[in-house]
Amino acid sequence: MIRRAYSLVAPLLAVLAGCAAPTAPVVDVVTPASEPLYSPGRVKPGRLEYAPDRSTFAPVLTERFTYPTQPEANAAYRRLVASAPAQGHYPASVWLFGCKPGGLDEETARVTRYRSPVVHCATDYLDAAGGRLRRETANFYYYGVVWNMQPVHPPLTAAPWFNREASPKDFWWWVPGRPRYE
Repeated sequence: MIRRAYSLVAPLLAVLAGCAAPTAPVVDVVTPASEPLYSPGRVKPGRLEYAPDRSTFAPVLTERFTYPTQPEANAAYRRLVASAPAQGHYPASVWLFGCKPGGLDEETARVTRYRSPVVHCATDYLDAAGGRLRRETANFYYYGVVWNMQPVHPPLTAAPWFNREASPKDFWWWVPGRPRYE
């Protein structure tokens, strides 16, 4: 009985769904071009590294890994601003200061390493004159043959512990030959 009612209602719903008003097509504001993946030749403190196209990486790099260059980071920022609401006021550009592999988790403020190119960078937000407005952390990840930017706002205080329980005491810790952890 239920199957028969469902078989009669389903075609009716399909016909009515076809009568719905058409939605506006989704238009991509900025069509990204393909961006190559670059990694610095070596990481040496106090030495600025260049990509093969002569663009620069961030001045401070922690290890040899795949990083966005300064123009790629700005292109990722422009794509982020193009998809943001228009009523906001946004800085003119970004400048990478220091980068490290891994993505910064916004909730736990821990860095997670990934196999794919994901880095978190100390990012300077600049005004139109090139003056620094603020420095914040942002994740950059390579997806869809372009670098993408994800602003991160980690917590500024440590997470509170609900039940602080002490470690169990071992009164026989001094006896030789006992395992360290039981």
